[in-house]
Amino acid sequence: MALNNLREAWDLVVIGGGITGAGILREATRMGLAVLLVERMDFAWGTSSRSTKLVHGGLRYLKEGHLLLTKESVEERERMLGEAPGLVEQIGFLMPVYRGVSPGKWSLNIGLILYDLMARERQHRFYDIEDFSALTPHLKRKNLAGGFHFFDAQADDARLVLRLINEAIESGSTSDSPRR
Repeated sequence: MALNNLREAWDLVVIGGGITGAGILREATRMGLAVLLVERMDFAWGTSSRSTKLVHGGLRYLKEGHLLLTKESVEERERMLGEAPGLVEQIGFLMPVYRGVSPGKWSLNIGLILYDLMARERQHRFYDIEDFSALTPHLKRKNLAGGFHFFDAQADDARLVLRLINEAIESGSTSDSPRR
């Protein structure tokens, strides 16, 4: 969009067209605000394009004792899985458990049970040594006690950013990125 075609007054100017800027843009336009999104390079170009692509429920927050933050993260992950199929998909993880290494089987199982309760669905399973080794044939077996399979989510980050921007534009906002 040419700068001379922009309106003169904005309720909000968002600088940065990554996932955070796109999310703020969409939410602000849903609130009826006149919003301009400005990006120096291209949408989803910077940090958003260099992410892990994970939309996790915050298992690491649970480890640190942040139950409310974990619950909010799990709820947001579940909402995104429901609202953005194809952009946000469930992904499985395998986590080995070794004897004498913390966290152990018991504490991991408790954490994953809490995680499942927050997601309102049992999403983890423990495998014994033989079954886990069959799933991970190149994993070190010395002191292996088995392992867990659990789920989180993965996003197509660039497409998710563009979807948020497009939804906001449909609501009447304006965004601009240099044409290359």
